[in-house]
Amino acid sequence: MTKLDIKNLFNPQHILHVGNMRAKFFASGSFDGITDVREEILHGWKVSYDRGYRTPDFKKPVVTDLYLRTQKEEELLAIAVPYMERLYTFLQNDTFWITLLDRDGVILKLVGSDTMLKELAATGLIEGSNRGSDVPYGGLFHLVFTYKKPFIIVSTEHASSIDDNLAGGACPIVDPETKEILGFIAVSGHWWYSHLHTLGLAVIAAEAISKQYALEKATKRLYAMSQSLKKVNSRLYTTLDSIKTGIIYCNEEGTVKVINEGAVKLLGIKKDLKDVPGTNVCPYFDSKLSMDKIAANTKNGETYCYELVSSGCPDFVHKRNYLLYCYIRRINIGEKEQEYIITLSKQTEAHLNATKMIYAEPTFSFDDIIGSSDAIRQVKTIAELGAAHNPSILITGESGTGKELFAQSIHNASSRRNGPFVAINCGAIPRTLIESELFGYEKGAFTGADKKGHPGKFELANGGTLFLDEIGDMPYDVQVTLLRVLQTQTVTRIGGAKPTQIDVRIVSATNKDLRKCIENHTFREDLYYRLNVFTIPLPPLRERGRDIEEIARYFLTVYNKIYDKHVADISEDVLRAFHAYRWPGNIRELENVMERAVILCKTNVVVLKDIPRDITLIGGGGGMIGQRIINSTTIANREQIEETLRRHKGNMSHAAKELGMSRPTLYKRVKEYGIDKRKFE
Repeated sequence: MTKLDIKNLFNPQHILHVGNMRAKFFASGSFDGITDVREEILHGWKVSYDRGYRTPDFKKPVVTDLYLRTQKEEELLAIAVPYMERLYTFLQNDTFWITLLDRDGVILKLVGSDTMLKELAATGLIEGSNRGSDVPYGGLFHLVFTYKKPFIIVSTEHASSIDDNLAGGACPIVDPETKEILGFIAVSGHWWYSHLHTLGLAVIAAEAISKQYALEKATKRLYAMSQSLKKVNSRLYTTLDSIKTGIIYCNEEGTVKVINEGAVKLLGIKKDLKDVPGTNVCPYFDSKLSMDKIAANTKNGETYCYELVSSGCPDFVHKRNYLLYCYIRRINIGEKEQEYIITLSKQTEAHLNATKMIYAEPTFSFDDIIGSSDAIRQVKTIAELGAAHNPSILITGESGTGKELFAQSIHNASSRRNGPFVAINCGAIPRTLIESELFGYEKGAFTGADKKGHPGKFELANGGTLFLDEIGDMPYDVQVTLLRVLQTQTVTRIGGAKPTQIDVRIVSATNKDLRKCIENHTFREDLYYRLNVFTIPLPPLRERGRDIEEIARYFLTVYNKIYDKHVADISEDVLRAFHAYRWPGNIRELENVMERAVILCKTNVVVLKDIPRDITLIGGGGGMIGQRIINSTTIANREQIEETLRRHKGNMSHAAKELGMSRPTLYKRVKEYGIDKRKFE
């Protein structure tokens, strides 16, 4: 059989010839005398024939679990559908359509005119049609699924004469990293309007979807890395703006790729947040900082610490500007390309998280702990008992529940109140520095060491309290030395030989389940029992009931003073939303919400529009002007989403825009509430 020139696929004479060959094959099941038909097409015909479809006008199978499949592939749909809708606008709407299949070859989505979709339905091509390798029909989707490569099929090449009016090109959608096939996309239409470029459109769409998938996957990976470093505690893009720590992500030329609201504020940048990405990062600092300087100081994997005074960090009490600490870390992208993560902290915050000497003034007492709920009163009673004696104390609780506030209160209520209170964040200090920070070092102990040596935190805390925050993040090998110090009550500096007797009370804190850490071999069991003499479990904010309103009003007073505002009250709608919300960030998140509310409030009462939309949605506040606030948050959210989908006839893009959320978030909400969006289409 001679090799067929693919340019002849759309030649009417060739199409007629292939039709005759198909009829001949299905009459006998033999390839004898079959000429000028591509091998892949012959394979499709044979599959159809061997699986019992001996006539070229058979119907095609449909799956019964389409809804479950669309839920399973909601991420692929969320990424692919916008590309499909965009591509469709460039085609002849009445003669073309676009198809998305899952990795099993089942059609998840069809984008086309109503007229065309009805015509397709008559041939058995609908959402839910099965075109995988195990089905009897050896058409376009079967072939691209089988051969895992781009493919085009024209008119009579189809195994069924039902499809003789059609032509289409299809291409696998591949995860660029794992090479795993995520699904398939096809561009199809009447063959007399089609061209070889139809296949090219499918290939371009598949590559675009693959790249978007990789981008979102990389974003998630970056978020996970930032969590492990404890330098970024919120998701990039959307959630980064909820934290006060400044975060900037830039490339080796200094071009800003990601920046959060915290960084804009701390640096005093006079631009909107959306206008900063794409600009150069260096002009936002002083003239001494350059990308060459950053590259030189991070080339061996070090974290480069840079200081500057910023007008974006005003100290209202002392009427000056805070010193701003910048921590710059290089990330190697491939073999030659580098990018950088910059975290920014004000002086007062950095002293609790950095590698400098820490004398944290313990200003809080138990009287400063706001709340009258049974949960917080019980914990305060336990903490006061622990403070009155001298055991090691372990404070547990989620992030933002006030662990350091309790640590300071314990110190101030103890017999050590006149001694030093030294705090160190075990998760914020680089692995290479934490031993020297805890135990100190002698002169000449290592390259770059202070010529006079340096006392560690144990020595600095002698006679007082040492607060070990985020103890669960302490490197495993350092835990051995820490245990020995606790057992012997002596400490030996790095590079030294003489132990120093110490008298230190240890208060540690963690938001991790240390027992699970022990099971995972990331935390020593013997150290756990040494620290866990007296445990104080702090309740999350969502379990503190009426304390939520009390704490919110406290922050209202604080930020009224800072921003010279006169907001007098919080509306009942907002308080109802606050009580229904789960507060994953606890008191710290509530503080951020109230600071934002004070800034945005245009009257003397905080109302729903002054707080983040996520809280009003989850809390039952809704997001539509005039919508009734009701107690059942699930019903309110479901009703709102269903009404919006009904108004937009099931169009997820338009509905998400009105609801003020991203398309993936809307897909997630629809799945959570069990909403079948097809009934609105």
